Amino acid sequence: MKTIQPRTLKGFRDFLPEDMRIRQQVIGIFKEVFESYGYEPLETPTLEHADILLGKYGEEAEQLIYQFEDRGGRKVAMKYDLTVPTCRVVAQYGDKIPLPFKRYQIQPVWRADNTQKGRFREFYQCDADTIGSPSMLADAEFILMGLQIMKRLGFSDFVARINNRKFIDGLVQYAGATQDQFYTICIAVDKMEKIGVDGVVKEMEQKNVSKEVIAKIVEIISLKGSNTELVTLLKQKMKEIPVAIEGLNELEQLFLYLKNGNAPEQQYMFDLSIIRGLSYYTGPVWEFTVRDGGVGSVAGCGRYDKLVGLYLGRDIPATGGSFGIERLFEVIKDRQLLGAKTNDTILVSIFSPELAAHLFSIAEKLRTEGKNVVLYPDENAKLEKQLKYANKKGFETVCIMGPEEVEKKQLKMKNMKTGEQTIVQL
Repeated sequence: MKTIQPRTLKGFRDFLPEDMRIRQQVIGIFKEVFESYGYEPLETPTLEHADILLGKYGEEAEQLIYQFEDRGGRKVAMKYDLTVPTCRVVAQYGDKIPLPFKRYQIQPVWRADNTQKGRFREFYQCDADTIGSPSMLADAEFILMGLQIMKRLGFSDFVARINNRKFIDGLVQYAGATQDQFYTICIAVDKMEKIGVDGVVKEMEQKNVSKEVIAKIVEIISLKGSNTELVTLLKQKMKEIPVAIEGLNELEQLFLYLKNGNAPEQQYMFDLSIIRGLSYYTGPVWEFTVRDGGVGSVAGCGRYDKLVGLYLGRDIPATGGSFGIERLFEVIKDRQLLGAKTNDTILVSIFSPELAAHLFSIAEKLRTEGKNVVLYPDENAKLEKQLKYANKKGFETVCIMGPEEVEKKQLKMKNMKTGEQTIVQL
């Protein structure tokens, strides 16, 4: 018989039980916090019509979308993120969804990306959005919620790095750049954390941005100070540019709400290098970064007031973001931030074939009392083999019931960590 080599595609993974337990803990925390802020669950399909997704993410990102023609000749694409499909849902089911609509979504997405630590081609996103509110209250609430999630996941050194796309539009005007150079400048500045100011300058030079424009861009993105100091200084420098002032006013309101929400000041900052590469953002944008995580940004978020309108014909304001659960999971797993979750499953051992039917009944009785139970599925296995199996699986408790226990209507419960045995009356 020909043997097929077992293997997985590059960028795709299996999750064995040990990893799945941690993933379920992480997803459970997301769901708990999302719902505590009033977000409701939503799911959308893996495949969308290609035109639903294309033209929404920017040129670089669009190259990563998996797309093909199905057997019916339809052009389809695999879900690249969770935000665009949500906008399609709001437009499609508008009469069934009262606005504002707060939803969360935890599903896999697919990108034909280069794989590296914390980056895969199939991965989960944890997404939450408020659709139908133009207020900075919605943006501030999301940021506050994100800070709480990071804390619940066990991180201690993290920050929300915040900017505004309107301010960025104003920055390009202030620098005297042409509209054609907008994305060139944005892409370069967005890389500042990785390549530094010198790298940003070099990249813009390679794209034929003039020295005068580069000098003004560098002047602004190199400014330092507190959130309030930066907003005040930038308002003075850009007082002749209305779109920049509008963005700075939004940031000022956002910081006020965060302060009143008791967000620790060291956990959020005005970061002039945060651009967000996607083309649909229209207002505040922010990323959550674990400073000592070694994986960069773990969430990308922002306001997108024009996206829903592409499907509906009228603009509906919206804001929210996506947490990259894979990056978070890698750090949480490496550092054991959530601690090893106890495997509270009970193994009911088979003392002998004659007692198998009785122990089958005992296992079911334990389940009706809310216990997780594995009945060892071999009447002829030696007890020693069953105990070794329990150790390999990490079961803390093994139920042992021989003829003596049956007669006395008792269960012997063995703790596999301590070796202690206790008798429980049925």
